[in-house]
Amino acid sequence: MWLLVAAGWGVFAAWWVIVLQRETLRSFGVALGLLGATLAASAIGMTLWTRHNIRIALKGKRGKSSLYIPMVFERDTLGRPLELPAQDLARTAPEVRVVLRGGVKAYLIADGEELW
Repeated sequence: MWLLVAAGWGVFAAWWVIVLQRETLRSFGVALGLLGATLAASAIGMTLWTRHNIRIALKGKRGKSSLYIPMVFERDTLGRPLELPAQDLARTAPEVRVVLRGGVKAYLIADGEELW
């Protein structure tokens, strides 16, 4: 694979040698000038856009794009109430079962004996 990459770069360099031999120094200067102008315009645009975003962030008025919305787990997507176990127990439990009891979706931590 690296041989193909090296061959590709070799072809690229060879074509540039051909182009540079055929073109005049004036056209080469124009091409470099356009390339430089494009790079300068891009750098200036990125700097201005970044400063604009930093200024908005410092004011604290970002709109709703970065508004933190805390997750509240009271109901599932069907509107049924949720009965959740304690977080520290649920994180370390080897198995958590979900059962429906009288319209309430309950998350139960299974005992080690129930697993087998």
